[in-house]
Amino acid sequence: MSKFSKDRMPFLLGLLCLVLIVIAFFFAFNMITGIAALLNVGKGNHIFVFMLTQLFTALLALIPPLAFVRMVHAVTASKEFFSKKQSRRMLTIAVCFAARVVLDLLAPSIEVPALLEGAIGAMSIGPSLNLTLLAVTIMFFALAGVFEYGRKLQEDSDNIL
Repeated sequence: MSKFSKDRMPFLLGLLCLVLIVIAFFFAFNMITGIAALLNVGKGNHIFVFMLTQLFTALLALIPPLAFVRMVHAVTASKEFFSKKQSRRMLTIAVCFAARVVLDLLAPSIEVPALLEGAIGAMSIGPSLNLTLLAVTIMFFALAGVFEYGRKLQEDSDNIL
């Protein structure tokens, strides 16, 4: 790594942590306003389910970037690239993305297609498969396998030397 990028890395990691804090505050604000809205319409018995879904969604959104920050910090601080922790972090990111794909399939999505000249087409409600997220999930599972294989090769190399 060059000296320039090494000096900027702590700043960039701090900036990424700041973005994670802002996202966490957004989810907290969203939960508070959702609870207030449920209480205003007299649906207080739905608050527990709402809070569970909000917390699950927030965790799935915050864990991958947090694991990425930990990976980059481990590489810059201790030069550990192929290790058991790094493989586990990559697998954690992949599992979170896989859970998002499954959640998209289970939770119905509302689609309102826009037609030409500003007209709105018929609404449809149903499960959706996000192919981009599925491809990213497969890529992270493959990267987790590559990291694990790299770790084993590094252990073999260290044992030989």
